[in-house]
Amino acid sequence: MHFRMKPIDWDDLRFLLSLSRHGTLTAAATDLGVTQPTVGRRLAGLERRLGSKLFRSAPQGAELTSAGEMLVGRAQRMEAEALEATRLASGRDEGVQGRLTISASEWLVARVLGPGLLPLLERHPGLRIDLLASARWANLARGDADIALRPVAFQQQAVFQRELARVGFGLYASGEYLQRHGRPDFSRRCACHVLLLMDEDVPTADTPWLRRFAADARVGARTNGREALAAMAGAGIGLACLPRLVGDRTAGLELLAPPVPLPERRLWLGVHRDVRRLARVRAAIDHLRTVLRRAQPGLLGSA
Repeated sequence: MHFRMKPIDWDDLRFLLSLSRHGTLTAAATDLGVTQPTVGRRLAGLERRLGSKLFRSAPQGAELTSAGEMLVGRAQRMEAEALEATRLASGRDEGVQGRLTISASEWLVARVLGPGLLPLLERHPGLRIDLLASARWANLARGDADIALRPVAFQQQAVFQRELARVGFGLYASGEYLQRHGRPDFSRRCACHVLLLMDEDVPTADTPWLRRFAADARVGARTNGREALAAMAGAGIGLACLPRLVGDRTAGLELLAPPVPLPERRLWLGVHRDVRRLARVRAAIDHLRTVLRRAQPGLLGSA
């Protein structure tokens, strides 16, 4: 007698992939937009159907077994093929219309990209733009976005990229904070001062600088966005490193004068090579180049 094995539900593999990427049931649930019990139930059902243990509990979260790692590897290839098929199917160019997703840091979306959308949408009323404001970098190979802007170069070979702008940074404090704590003494590495920092898992240009020049300040708070950092600094809570465009235009903040300026960062635009020639993608890239060229003086703090 021959038994026919029931095919694995791709939706179940999505749950396993998310767990492998995020490490815990809670993080996977957030990524998938479901509850934690749902993730646990779907994965337990997958294990029962396969008759194999796919992950085990570990101090740092969920840990894949050898069977789980093998299945994740195959699921990743399935996901990549599905995404490529989707990109190719959507590659039928119907002009500058349809949906387009652009991902960037929340401060760049709020201060530059969002306010600059009007000319693009007026020229192309059939175009819908989804602006994703996030500290997490979009994965273009996974289809997280069509276009992504970020302060470091992309590493994937399938991504076409170009540098569009440079971003300057400064150290800021409110007048109220300086009245209470005095101006930071960089020769004493900012002893007796309070720092406001980005989350440790968010890559930043200012962390190495702060470790050198403000090593003796205590960390008062962390956050995952520059706008929140500016709001806390404006409230007098501590010193904050901010993009010049944010710090210079946040009421109540004063730009300090450290002995060595904070490093600049290059702003890179990336797009998957499979979609870069679509009319809506080309139109958006051209528009972003114009918007960022006009914003360049403010990004460097010279306007």
